[in-house]
Amino acid sequence: MRRGERAIESKDGQKAILEHCRVCSLAFSGDEYPYVIPLNYGFVWNEDQEMPVLYFHGAPVGTKIEHMERDNRVAFCVQNEKEIKILEPACRSTMIYESVCGTGRLSRVAAPGEKGEALTRIMQQYDPEGGPYEFAPEVAARTTVLCLRVETLTGKSNAPKPEQP
Repeated sequence: MRRGERAIESKDGQKAILEHCRVCSLAFSGDEYPYVIPLNYGFVWNEDQEMPVLYFHGAPVGTKIEHMERDNRVAFCVQNEKEIKILEPACRSTMIYESVCGTGRLSRVAAPGEKGEALTRIMQQYDPEGGPYEFAPEVAARTTVLCLRVETLTGKSNAPKPEQP
């Protein structure tokens, strides 16, 4: 990373960003061009895990499934735009943000228990105080759940550092 002072290297810092963001852009190597799709997500990153696991849901067929079946290597990015700073001169303006980007391998979740846990994680991303959640069996059966096992991860923020006493 060129701006090393913006790196977020701690697991706690990267996990906090994943908790605050709401949309994950998932990138595939496309046929002629790269293919990127914004998705709702959930994740799990336990103390004993070196990297997080991200979950997505959707239809059992479509472009992202076709790309995944051809090449399951993906890149992803979540970002949280916090504040726009308009300054004078205009070229000094900036966006205060935080982001986590990475790479990994995408696969379908087949086991019903893991599928239910993944759907719960997705719900918790948007309703952290809610649950437990019930999923209609007939809807869950036709919902495809994807699992991204993260292999590389980088966090970045240009938020002002807290003042030291």
